[in-house]
Formats: sequence, C-alpha cells, structure tokens
Amino acid sequence: MKTVLLAMLLTASSISNLMVQETEKTIATYVGYEDSLYSFTDKDGYSIEFNHISDEAQKAYDLTDKKYVGKLFQITHVSETETDELDEDITVNSIVALKYLE
Repeated sequence: MKTVLLAMLLTASSISNLMVQETEKTIATYVGYEDSLYSFTDKDGYSIEFNHISDEAQKAYDLTDKKYVGKLFQITHVSETETDELDEDITVNSIVALKYLE
C-alpha cells in the first residue's frame, strides 16, 4: 500500500511541475498585429512576436486596434515549445498580462 501511495504522490508532483510555467517580463513598444502575430520591439531594437494573448490582457488592451501602435508596454509572457505540422519544434510566445507605460 505504501508503494502505491508513494507512486501516486510522485506522479502527481511530476504533473504539477509540468503545469508550472515561468513568466518573463519585457518592456517593449507595440509595432502592430499582422498574420495573427502581435509584434513588439524593445529599446535595443530586438523584435518579439506573440502568437497568443490571454483573455484578460485582450479585454484590457485590444491590440488589433491601431491606436496602440507606438505605445510602450510591460509585457508578462510565457514561451512554450510545440511541435508544428512538419514535426519540428517551434517556440510559441503568449502574452499573459499587459501594463501600459506611456
């Protein structure tokens, strides 16, 4: 019985660790929305594109509206590796939260 309980506990802790994603914060200027991608550029000129946006962030800032182009945001985001239709690993960036800075 102890072995079964221990196995269940280890399995549960492994699954919960997989579900935890580390968020990152980036400050960048919004460039626009095109081809289902949200594009930003940081102060060093580095571009970052996001494939998804959380419902909460989308409700706060509808980035499909051109009025946000050129505006500075603090972006809280996560990156995940997924397999595409060609069976290749790709990085998918998702916006978790946005904070308008200007």
